[in-house]
Amino acid sequence: MGPILTITSPDQITRPIDSYLPGEQELVSLTLAYYAVANDCLEAQGLAGIAVPSIIPGDLVVNIHADVVERKMLTTLYGDFDPEGVVENGYELGDSVGRGTLMQSQLGPPESMDVAYKCWNALWAVDVSQGGLVMGFLGLGQMPDEGPVANLDDSRMVTVNAQWSACMHDQGFDYPNPREAYLDPQWNLPGTRPLETATAVADMDCKLTTNLVGIAVAVQSAYDQAYIDSHRDALATWKQQLNDILEGKLTVSV
Repeated sequence: MGPILTITSPDQITRPIDSYLPGEQELVSLTLAYYAVANDCLEAQGLAGIAVPSIIPGDLVVNIHADVVERKMLTTLYGDFDPEGVVENGYELGDSVGRGTLMQSQLGPPESMDVAYKCWNALWAVDVSQGGLVMGFLGLGQMPDEGPVANLDDSRMVTVNAQWSACMHDQGFDYPNPREAYLDPQWNLPGTRPLETATAVADMDCKLTTNLVGIAVAVQSAYDQAYIDSHRDALATWKQQLNDILEGKLTVSV
């Protein structure tokens, strides 16, 4: 494991796997190129302008930005990490990073739907994003073998999670790790927002006190590098597939 940095902001977080994931502008270009492939298939079936799912362009960019930001602000190892927005938003990261409104156009007459779905199914069958680019999303789960492992049972995470848990207990909250706090199902119930916010604030305080995020990033970076070393050929193929979409080399037919 490499050096452990003191991390107090998502902006400080970098990981070896970052260089393999497209940034915001590349994701916008990928998504538009992805739709172009689908449109070509639809046009060949006489469905141009009828069965083309669409996303409001401005909101597409907003949502891609949110997904890229959340790569650093929400992970399996440290849960939610939004020090600046936690008091106002609790665990609602969407409120903090901002999201647009997604919408799809009508598929047209019922008789056109079968052909439209054939085009989309043909595209998904060869789609490196596993359907993610329908909404402009491409994350770790779409990488070969679903990306690097995030091991909560790693001894270094067990140790720091115990320290975090003790800190939370001192503030009146009992969770074994940040992921369990973030995913507590009671946050889906009405009337729980004050408790959720109080829990999230304590969570963030304990993360900073124990440097849990700094340790988690160092641990995850080691797993990232091991994944990269064992998947170099698969990652090269994956990147080439993305480039093929950008360069208009991906085609589908039904």
